[in-house]
Amino acid sequence: MTPRLPSSNGLNQQIYATLGDYLRRDPTDLHPEDSLRDDLGLDSLQTIELVYEVESAFDIQIPDEDFGRLRTIGDVVIYLHERTHATHHDATPTQSSSKAKAYSASQSTVSKPRPRTKSAQP
Repeated sequence: MTPRLPSSNGLNQQIYATLGDYLRRDPTDLHPEDSLRDDLGLDSLQTIELVYEVESAFDIQIPDEDFGRLRTIGDVVIYLHERTHATHHDATPTQSSSKAKAYSASQSTVSKPRPRTKSAQP
């Protein structure tokens, strides 16, 4: 069963254009089920070079442990959708909540002056 690919046309076009440039193939001849190794003939070094091209084109860094997930063009497309959406949707809330926590923590350690009470006058 083929995984369902995300349908963001602009991003898909950019992904296929990047892969087509590296592979020196027409992007319209590339298909999600194409295996990087078996169908496209990439060896280990070429796969690493392809990952480098993808990293450069999309300004991301792909950890070594994620290489195993990238077996087909469809895997690359799904992975990039996950990474680009996670970057755009999760970065801001995480940063702001981290800043809020840091600010809150810094405020709790600051000693606040006690309010002055009026002294009773005779």
